[in-house]
Amino acid sequence: MTIGEKLKALRLSLGLNKKEFAHGIINSSYLASIEKGESEIRAIDLIEILQQHNLSIISFLVDFGDVKSNLAVYEHEADNAFFAQDTQRLIQIGDLCPNTLIKEVIQLMVAKLDGNLADFPKDIQTKIKKIFWKIEKWDINSLWILSNVMEIYSFDDLEGLVHSVFHNLVYFSDYEDETIKLLATITYNYLRICLTQVRVNEQEVKKASLYLRKIPSIPAVAYEKMKGDYILALHYSYYTTAEEIDKVLKKVREDELRPKN
Repeated sequence: MTIGEKLKALRLSLGLNKKEFAHGIINSSYLASIEKGESEIRAIDLIEILQQHNLSIISFLVDFGDVKSNLAVYEHEADNAFFAQDTQRLIQIGDLCPNTLIKEVIQLMVAKLDGNLADFPKDIQTKIKKIFWKIEKWDINSLWILSNVMEIYSFDDLEGLVHSVFHNLVYFSDYEDETIKLLATITYNYLRICLTQVRVNEQEVKKASLYLRKIPSIPAVAYEKMKGDYILALHYSYYTTAEEIDKVLKKVREDELRPKN
């Protein structure tokens, strides 16, 4: 059975027509060509279709064996589990992931959720860091890894990596939403780390806040942008503003965690 055939079987089992099944993601004619095996579906579109019906992408792909080309699937699922603070789900995703490096990054994410980052094996940290020594161009995979491992770097080393992102990734209109999301996550994380240093580097705070403002205000990054505004408001003692932002953040988080039907 192909992915297209399984999608069709799943759609029919839900009693949906093509338009209902892929509503707002891909059009029905393109879905038809995928179901017939005439076209391939992008990993992000597959994720969004299944999430729209509250279905697990990992469970969907388990019958297909080798899904190494779809690492974005595991990365996306890991991000969702981390956001929901679901340690057990994160462990399950890591166990299923066929890529050793991504598996180890997910293990690090588990350690962060459990508050055990200080005990995370140094040899694995070194292995993760090495991938950025020879990086020539930032892509979805390397951005995802950086967004989840920033805490293992010294501030000076992290500053160099983030500056590379800020310098090289500036043509926002050329990027897809998933790239924009990762850039917002990296920028927010860097801003948070800047503000937790014993001696806050205000120049770096300014760089991060300016870059975060330049990132397009698409729905996918609303949470990161507001979190950035929130910690900046606290930093500059704008407590009333921070309280108002916090109220909105709680609502956004509730909406994000609500099952998508």
